[in-house]
Formats: sequence, C-alpha cells, structure tokens
Amino acid sequence: MKFAKIAGDVAITAGVTVGVGFLSGKEAQLFWGSGVNIVLFGVSFALCTLVVREFCRASHAQTVGKTCAQLLGKGATALQTAIAFCSFVCVVTVLAGANECICTLFGIDLPLPAFAFVTAIGAALLCKAKVAVVKVANVISLLLAAILLIFLYAKGTAETFAPPPLWQPALYALFSVTMTLGASAKLSQNCTAKENVCVSVFAAALICALMAAILPLCNFDASLPTLYDLSFPVKIFAAIALLLSSVTGLTANVLPIAELLKSVLPDETLCLVLIFGFALALSMFGFDFAVRVGYVVVALVGLFVVATATKKLATRKRLRVKGKSITF
Repeated sequence: MKFAKIAGDVAITAGVTVGVGFLSGKEAQLFWGSGVNIVLFGVSFALCTLVVREFCRASHAQTVGKTCAQLLGKGATALQTAIAFCSFVCVVTVLAGANECICTLFGIDLPLPAFAFVTAIGAALLCKAKVAVVKVANVISLLLAAILLIFLYAKGTAETFAPPPLWQPALYALFSVTMTLGASAKLSQNCTAKENVCVSVFAAALICALMAAILPLCNFDASLPTLYDLSFPVKIFAAIALLLSSVTGLTANVLPIAELLKSVLPDETLCLVLIFGFALALSMFGFDFAVRVGYVVVALVGLFVVATATKKLATRKRLRVKGKSITF
C-alpha cells in the first residue's frame, strides 16, 4: 500500500462530505446531533463506501455510467439519470448553503446569490484541473476546517443537543455515499481490495472525528448552529473555509452530471456553464428547503445503488466458488 495514495483518497472522500452544511452545523441539527448517531453514521458510511468501491474495482467501472451499466444493464440510462439528478440536487444545496451561510455571517442580504456565483466559478476551475490538484485542494480544505474548529472552540462551547431519530444518520450516510460516487468509482480503480478497506474505514473515522469535534459547538436554537456570535476576523476565516469546502464538494458532484451530458454536449466548458448556471438559479429557493427535501431523495437512490452492488458482489463470490466466469 502507498501511504500517499491512501491519504489522497481519504482526503477526497472526506473532503467531499465535509461541506458547508457540515461545518455550519446544519447537518448536525438535522441528521446526526449525538454521539450514538455519529457511531451509526461511521459504521454505515464505511460499509456502504466499501461496497461501492469494491464493486467498481471488481467490475472495472471507473465512471458513474459504467457503474450503472454493470449494476442494471439495460436500465443503466435510467439509473445514471437518477444519479445525475441527485448530484444536481447536491450542487444546488451546496451553492444555496454557501451563499446563505456567508450572508448570515456578515449580516447582509443580497438580491442575487453573489457568493454562490464565486463558489461556482471556483468549482468549475477545479473540475478542469488534474486529480493531483483536486487532492491537494481537499487536503487544504480539511486543514482549514480543522483550524476553524479551533477558533470556534476558543469562542466557547454551546452544548445544546437535540438528537435526530436513529435512522437519520443512516440516511445521511447513504446521501454521502451517493454524493461521492463519481469520485469513488474513479479512485477505486487504482486500489487493491485491502486499500479500498483502508480508505473506507479511515475516511469514515476522519469524518466522525470532525463530527465529534463539531457537536459541542452546536447551538441548535440558531439557524446556523456553529456560526453564531463570531468576531470579525473569525468570520473572514470561516467564510474562506466554507467557500473552499463548498468548491471541493461541488467538484465531485458535477462529475456524474457532466458525464451524462457529454454525449449531447461534448464541450466541457459549455457543459459546466450550463450546469452551474441552472443550479445558481435554483439555489435561490434557499438552503433549508434543499437540505430537508433533497437529501432524502439522494439517500433513496444511494440505498438502491448499495443494495444492488451488494447483491452483485455476493453473486460474483458464489459463482467464483463454482468456477464460472463472471460478468456483472
């Protein structure tokens, strides 16, 4: 195993998950707000990520389209469209969240989503960059998130808990796995089964550690549980951390959409302009609406993908025992 490769994969997997909803405490408020729920999320996320990565590796499916083809055959186009729709929901959610969080931080009310526009530009540029650049951006994003937590702890803890139901962290895990599907399919190709286990476990552990660090900072009576009552310098740093985490999250979410549109719109730049332009328009409906409605839809699609991949992997193992060739 190569440490740098494992660390890079973990950074991308965790970096995509740790976005604006995560750092602002909104997702803690809705999906995991307790220690028990964090453990449930970690186990669910590690298992589901491992299933997806191993299925993609075993079936040589390095893209979402090929993954769908291996999962459903003739129904691949419908599944790929559903996943692309889920990714688009995530793009809209991240843009809405970035804009609302920064506006709330500085107490401003803009008629147009200016901060979402800046985020979209950064994500479009990162989408066209090399994988090594994306990995570095995710590492920096996670470091900024960790530093932001230190600043928030210096302000003091809140410790107002309102744990969501136990099924919510599982839903959030499925949402997160779906959101990282494009990156997982691509990254799994250069990994062994053992390396996929390591990436899945370490990524889940890193996310859970950040969850545990954020939880005491949350005031669930606030609209943004972690970002209340900050000094001006901390607000500036928080805005930078939120923007970069949003940019890295968007990069993975755009992959399945661009892949689906490539056959009818081969110009990558024009494709990105259309995706982000439409998402910016829809992001004006607000962050709360996107999180409450969109996450459930994405999680249900993720449940289907994980369940189907699990069945295929189990069938493949049985057929190997019988000595037959395997085609997913």
